[in-house]
Amino acid sequence: MDESAGKNIAPSSLSDAYKFQGPPRIAIRTRTDDQPRYVDTRSSVWTWYDGGIAMKVDWSALKLHPELMEISKAFMAYALEKYAPKTAFKASEVFGRLAESDISLKFPWTQQDLISTINTWKQFRESLIFFRTFYRWAINRGVTGFDRATYLLIKEIKADHVDPYSRIFLSQSGLECDEEIHLLKRIDRDDAGGDWEDFQLNIILHLGFELAPRAIQFHSLDITDFEVIEPPDHDKYYTLWLPMAKKVGQRRPERRPRKITARLGEKIEQHISVLQHRFGNACKALLVTSSGKRLSVIGIGDRLKRELREAGIERPNQVTMLLRHHLGQGLADQGTPANIIAELLGHNSTVAARAYITATPNIARIKERALGKSPTYQRIMHSLLTGEIVQRENTTTEREVRGVVDMQYIGDIGACALPIHAHCPYNPVYACYTCKKFQPFADGRHEQVKEALQQEAQRFIDLAEQAGELSQNRPLAQHQATILAVTATIERCRQHMRDADDERL
Repeated sequence: MDESAGKNIAPSSLSDAYKFQGPPRIAIRTRTDDQPRYVDTRSSVWTWYDGGIAMKVDWSALKLHPELMEISKAFMAYALEKYAPKTAFKASEVFGRLAESDISLKFPWTQQDLISTINTWKQFRESLIFFRTFYRWAINRGVTGFDRATYLLIKEIKADHVDPYSRIFLSQSGLECDEEIHLLKRIDRDDAGGDWEDFQLNIILHLGFELAPRAIQFHSLDITDFEVIEPPDHDKYYTLWLPMAKKVGQRRPERRPRKITARLGEKIEQHISVLQHRFGNACKALLVTSSGKRLSVIGIGDRLKRELREAGIERPNQVTMLLRHHLGQGLADQGTPANIIAELLGHNSTVAARAYITATPNIARIKERALGKSPTYQRIMHSLLTGEIVQRENTTTEREVRGVVDMQYIGDIGACALPIHAHCPYNPVYACYTCKKFQPFADGRHEQVKEALQQEAQRFIDLAEQAGELSQNRPLAQHQATILAVTATIERCRQHMRDADDERL
């Protein structure tokens, strides 16, 4: 970008005010070769594309101070060159919010007016972040009307924001076992006699199950990204060079090789043959519309949603992310390291991958079901952890165990076999389910204890993740052991009540 766009000229008169002097055309980061690579800055409407979707800034529709308008154009020229197209569009939205504010026509702003306005943006996290970036950009270029003292005050304004990974632990939303079975049946269905568009839908679903790309990765796939290797003494090998979606600082998306199954490879090979027959060599995209144009991210999402619905999977708000969660969690359940999961899913960091590994809810459920219902494990738990199961009516009030878990009062769970006046050195409820002196009530509120422990464990995980101390976290390990002990006690109590019913009969 022409650095003269950021030159500071003292606005002693209207003619001396800041003027955008950037290039007439700005090169943007394009993902594919069949979309415009430049933005015309001479137009009153700046237009660019990403994922097959048009993104626009209509400067004539924005009610901004004339000088602020010129500064805003200079910043957008900078953003279009620096950021990915979608990120640049998000940055442009801050000017729409400014145009709707009370300070849109008051430039240069007073510190009081500006801080008062920005304070009302706390619920708009992205607008707050990009305005801060815009203000810092203007200061670094010496633009009149922007000062560091005000910038420091803007930095102190924090958005009302929930960490996107804060609830990923213990609450993954992948496919259930029966849903996966239905999905595989849908993938393996016989497409003989169907048209090529239905066949393409099947490829999208199959590819989503194997590699779980984002919608923008589906969109960016070219025919040349598909590679077939035919060794003389072996069957074919198939590779898909998958474009990465979120790699910072790259002008064109990096492509990384991903091995795919022979069945999916055969489908794609057949699909490419049909595309070339129908549309000729002019067709570069792997996934196209009926007219041969590259499918947009919206088209990909709609088609994938339809296929999931046909497979009996109803998740209105989850499409590609559902399959990504399923793949990530499946890899974690098999013991895959966090860095490998991050690499396969195309993450910039291992935060999400560590969330999958730390939570491993599928493994937890398997442990609970297998251990809780295993006769051998029940005998071990009976002999090593808690005492005998008793009825509430056979216990005096003084012997009942009460306590607090996750700020919830917990009672009606069991009795302590210690003498009434004896002092227990351990924390009630937390230690009881691994204590021989604890006598669980057959109809006690053990489910309430389990739920409270899980919620408290979640709180520990959230805090540990923020501090970067997820591994070797003893409180988390202790909670997991206690939750398993409570689960086993629940199974014991249920079996005890079933045995009592059988005896009565």
